[in-house]
Amino acid sequence: MRIIDFLECSPGYSNGDAKFIDLDNDLWLTYEEVFNVSQHIAAQLVDKGVKRQDVVATYAPNSVAAYCCIFAISQLGALWLPLNVRNTLEANLKLLKKSGTQLLIVDDCILAANPELIKQFPDDQCLSFSGNEIAGIDIKILTGRVDAEQQEKIKRGHDPELISLFSTGGTTGDSKLAEWGYLTWQSMVAIQNELMPEPDIQSSYLVSAPMTHAAGVASFAPMLQGANIIVMEGMIPDILLTTIETYKITHLFLPPTAIYMLLAHEGVNEHDYSSLRYFWYAAAPMSVEKLKEAIDVFGPVMVQTYGQAESPMVCTFLSVKDHVDAVVSGDFSRIRSCGKTAPQIDLAIMDDEANILPAGQEGEIVVKGDLLMRCYYNDPEATSEIRIDGWQRTGDVGIFDEDGYLYIVDRKRDMIISGGFNVYPGEIEQLIWGHPCIKDCAVIGIPDEKWGEQVTAVVELKDPNDKPDVQEIINLCKKKLGSVKSPKEILIWDELPRSPVGKVLKKEIRKYFWDKVGRKI
Repeated sequence: MRIIDFLECSPGYSNGDAKFIDLDNDLWLTYEEVFNVSQHIAAQLVDKGVKRQDVVATYAPNSVAAYCCIFAISQLGALWLPLNVRNTLEANLKLLKKSGTQLLIVDDCILAANPELIKQFPDDQCLSFSGNEIAGIDIKILTGRVDAEQQEKIKRGHDPELISLFSTGGTTGDSKLAEWGYLTWQSMVAIQNELMPEPDIQSSYLVSAPMTHAAGVASFAPMLQGANIIVMEGMIPDILLTTIETYKITHLFLPPTAIYMLLAHEGVNEHDYSSLRYFWYAAAPMSVEKLKEAIDVFGPVMVQTYGQAESPMVCTFLSVKDHVDAVVSGDFSRIRSCGKTAPQIDLAIMDDEANILPAGQEGEIVVKGDLLMRCYYNDPEATSEIRIDGWQRTGDVGIFDEDGYLYIVDRKRDMIISGGFNVYPGEIEQLIWGHPCIKDCAVIGIPDEKWGEQVTAVVELKDPNDKPDVQEIINLCKKKLGSVKSPKEILIWDELPRSPVGKVLKKEIRKYFWDKVGRKI
């Protein structure tokens, strides 16, 4: 199954009811019109020499035009490589080089601001677009069917096994490229639609976070079910909250940091969110206190999943019912988990000797199933490092409870060794997140002559003028977690460094402290 099939096989395509709506460019297209535009673009790609299984990258902010380009790549059986506009140019150039990209589809503004791209991708290797124009042609002119000559150019062959390349997080080093084949895409969309079936009403999915990552990837399942796809560039709280009410949004994906921004917005309680059915959060742990606040504000609609580029999006599921049961019972311990194993997936906990551990024991989370990436692109050594006995290692430390709920303790590489004890920052961060003054926090180990690493919390405040009593927070941690796991110091920073998808970059925080002593551990 190709990406274009999620559009063409949708009831929204056949009945003409569903639309793509671009809020920033005031563009409304039916599914069929988007399909037709993508065929016109595909013909242009052929004229530029693109062949099946060539790598074609998209480098643009959220827009309906960008969707049309993705579908054009799929029409030809080429490989789609999404580049996040929030990445540095240097990071994206590395991905372009690593992938051997044959053609770059890029927004005019990005191209103008980065002349180095023009040097590396001259006219015959580049297709530019802007707003509602593709290569200088108004998209609305391209909404009709292509002629016979163009149709012959883009004539479909057998379905390709390899569909796309997705960059890994790169929070501890350069990103790798995960190969997603048709089985990965097919499994991901099938699992998502089983877990989050469409409501009886006409549904609408809002793409606000970068469509090159989870928010965009998550749009293809509701697309297959015939949802309206509402696209906006960026996450401006007031506009996003107004959009939910105005366009009766039913589905929305945001990372926790973006949800924190919404909750901190002064007008968050001034809108009607009754249309929402699934407010999906993932990509990083979420504060239980802020999650309780989100349920109070947005209603019984919160759902969580767990995944990574190597096993995308839906390895686990924490349902609306799980969240509601926590509110009704007053026991919020379960929503500290990321849910139960998703259908069509096998999850287990493995120790360092590759033994599968029983419930209640900590170890590395491993995964099996058709959802997995095929491998790392052109990197068999890195692939073999994470594959063992049919399982794929995630690098995350977790534990199953007796009811099958998975709790992520932390990343293996985030573990702090202080005074000979292993300390995982996750549970400390959960506690600190609950403080009403704290917007976000990161707990790391910094160099210490006595302890080896000193447990330290670096926090970002909701209001810089409303500073908490840090000793009070330290004492709370000691009471709840014990002295070993308690931060010895809490530092207040104006802003925590974040990746383009909103994850706090602990490597940058660590670098600030460890570079001063000339070592990393």
